[in-house]
Amino acid sequence: MKSFHRKGYAQLVEWKNSSPRSKAVIVLGARRIGKSFLVEEFAKTEYKSYILIDFSSVDDSVFSLFAQYGNKMRINEFFNQLSVIFSTPLYEHESLIIFDEVQKYPKAREFIKHLVADNRYDYIETGSLISIKKNVKDILLPSEEEKMYLHPLDFEEFLWVFGDEVTVPFLREHFESKKPLGNLLKTINEKLRLYMIIGGMPQSVAAYIETKKYDAAEAAKRAILDLYRDDIAKYADTYVAEARAIFDAIPVMLSHHDKKIKYSALGQGDRFSVSYSNALHWISESMVGSLCYGVEEPVLFEGFSIEPSKAKCYMGDTGLLLTLAAGKNYLTSEIYKSFVLGKLSVNKGMMTENLIAQMLATNNHPLRFYETITDSKKKYEVDFLLRKNGKTLPLEVKSGNAVAHPSLDFVSKNFKPDMEKPIVLTKGDLRETSEYLFLPLSMGMFL
Repeated sequence: MKSFHRKGYAQLVEWKNSSPRSKAVIVLGARRIGKSFLVEEFAKTEYKSYILIDFSSVDDSVFSLFAQYGNKMRINEFFNQLSVIFSTPLYEHESLIIFDEVQKYPKAREFIKHLVADNRYDYIETGSLISIKKNVKDILLPSEEEKMYLHPLDFEEFLWVFGDEVTVPFLREHFESKKPLGNLLKTINEKLRLYMIIGGMPQSVAAYIETKKYDAAEAAKRAILDLYRDDIAKYADTYVAEARAIFDAIPVMLSHHDKKIKYSALGQGDRFSVSYSNALHWISESMVGSLCYGVEEPVLFEGFSIEPSKAKCYMGDTGLLLTLAAGKNYLTSEIYKSFVLGKLSVNKGMMTENLIAQMLATNNHPLRFYETITDSKKKYEVDFLLRKNGKTLPLEVKSGNAVAHPSLDFVSKNFKPDMEKPIVLTKGDLRETSEYLFLPLSMGMFL
């Protein structure tokens, strides 16, 4: 598969150049997100030598090595034999050892504590939280490792694949100076629409780059969705049915007006059961999706006044959402055809709201929303809430051209001292009024 330039590379360089001398990082992300490609590219470029141990395909000699010498008393022989097995010399402070798919052999992860203390080499692990957590019941997890999360290609990384290194800096300059995009808005929206169709999964992007056909990208995305369904069966323990129900229902839930998870629609009434709670954690920890929780009050962010029974579930990759929604017969799907033809408002903004959720999650924002029903039975809902400058920043996502924003008006009026000026993200151009800042959807990546 084609290797792409990822921002995670710079994060790994920063990690390598930090103290102490020997260190470990675990790169976490959804399956097929490109963890192994990124780490090996980094190892080839930044170290004198490296050894990659892929625990999904190594032979018994490697497992025997860990079983016999994987302890601090026999660490010298461990390195000697590891070097021979992989025919690779190891240089103190200039070599990297990679534990790829470490969830397949969690005892190797436990050994990291002693390897780091030995202070000779650096260590990177890759894995997925869903399978790691299932296999570490009797394992002492190392406190020495840092965590790094890898997401699908963001809009800028996607454009880099096409050789476009000017669009996002141009966008950022206009965002920071609050200048409209003018005639270039249409061009940028077309690039954004392509990103939303293809998505940011490396295999899907590579398939499109090679063929310039949506068909190839769709085939790659369907294979990834099938893999995720297989993962549910393997790792979701006693809540397989609940996790599968939530996963398959994400497009339906997001197409509704309030987009919250409706347990009654999943066949379990309105109760928030332990099984559904575990299933939601599976969705989140696998990084297949991102959970957005309701809060009791928009200004109680620091106290995490979360209402766990109020949750929205977004796909981790918007391109995968389109494929999941369209199904295998996507060419006859109205949602697919409408979106490809440029109708961003399809299904009440399901795609555009998911896009913004993906951008916020990539920027490590906890996803939160607010809804309330007043004494007069009027309902208000704010799509997303962020924290900025010690205040709450309300966001509303509009795929159409609505001019009224009653929910933003409500929270601004009732929580004014603790509120930043609300932002409305639309397919239109940047403009600012006394009440709102309107931003193009593409600028959501800067929030």
